[in-house]
Amino acid sequence: MLAALSAGSALGGLAYGALTWRSGARVRLALLGSGFGVSLAAAGFAPGIGALAAVSALAGVFVAPALTTAYLMVDDAAPVHARTRANAWVNTAFNAGVSGGAAAGGLMVSGLPLELCFALAGAPVLAAAVVAGLRVRVDAGGTRLDPSRSPAPPRRPGHGPG
Repeated sequence: MLAALSAGSALGGLAYGALTWRSGARVRLALLGSGFGVSLAAAGFAPGIGALAAVSALAGVFVAPALTTAYLMVDDAAPVHARTRANAWVNTAFNAGVSGGAAAGGLMVSGLPLELCFALAGAPVLAAAVVAGLRVRVDAGGTRLDPSRSPAPPRRPGHGPG
């Protein structure tokens, strides 16, 4: 299943890079996260090993594009002098999530029905996608954000133009 997920991720990454996107990174990340979460949840209903491999490959299609989008968002938001560190945090968060998810999955599989395990695996991804999608529509002050752009990072007095 990991091979199917990885193959799907490679194909998704190639397709994502070949396309020109008109939507903003926040919108894309919300959509990619939703696709990944729904695919994970659907994997629990696969009737056999072949169908599970196919759904795993479908879930993988969203992985590389979502990671690429996250890195692009960090590059846009972080000051030039902090981009390496900011991208390292994205990588750390991803690796911590995968590690924690693998541990939680192992515990769940030993005591819960497989369908529920897949649904629970997809739930945090869907929740994050919903939050990202809401963030696209309204910022904390209730002002509509332009979904085609990431907001500019806040400037500290004496540090840069403005």
